[in-house]
Amino acid sequence: MTKIRIAVADDQTLFLEGLVNLLSTNPEFELVAQAQNGRIMLEQIKAMQTPPDIALIDMNMPEMNGVELNAILHREYPAVKVIVLSVHGEERYMSKMIEAGACGYLKKNCETSELFQTITSTYELGFYFNKDAVSAMRNAVHHRKTGIHNMNNIPISLTERELVILRMICNELTNAEIGEKLFISNRTVDGHRTNLLGKIGCKNTAGLVIFAIKHGIFELQF
Repeated sequence: MTKIRIAVADDQTLFLEGLVNLLSTNPEFELVAQAQNGRIMLEQIKAMQTPPDIALIDMNMPEMNGVELNAILHREYPAVKVIVLSVHGEERYMSKMIEAGACGYLKKNCETSELFQTITSTYELGFYFNKDAVSAMRNAVHHRKTGIHNMNNIPISLTERELVILRMICNELTNAEIGEKLFISNRTVDGHRTNLLGKIGCKNTAGLVIFAIKHGIFELQF
């Protein structure tokens, strides 16, 4: 069985130890790094032959905080999916980190079951957003100009076919499943997906889902 490789960064020693012990109870997880700030985590990742699948990071850390660490990981290790674990539950923190590339955001007082679900879903699907995160993204876009804007705040328009495919992607359908439903080839679906990534200005499926939720194109069912 392939295990989900996880790196953890938090400056609170007691919380870090508790989190490490908690993760060790799940046979699907493998802890590959633990650090008390972002700088140490980056050093550990650079020394690995294969970077971790998931990085669980705090926002407030000395030397290099979670905001800085998330930005570097997103730029230099795009395959590493970042999940923020923070005491900050305000929507402005959530929307800021998600817009900056985080694939999930949880408060530190979340249930163990939600933490495990977030890790698994993020590994398998590329994202996990709970009700709080979805609300933060929706409210963030309400404070901006009307209309559809990409990640660089440039106005864009999407065709009806692109909107249909975007919703299917958000519903976790594969290229083959989308092609079968729309009677088009996998290659055509992949072309639409590539065009969506280019128009919207994101790098992965999580970015597409974030965009769709923020602009009311797709709604997660809870």
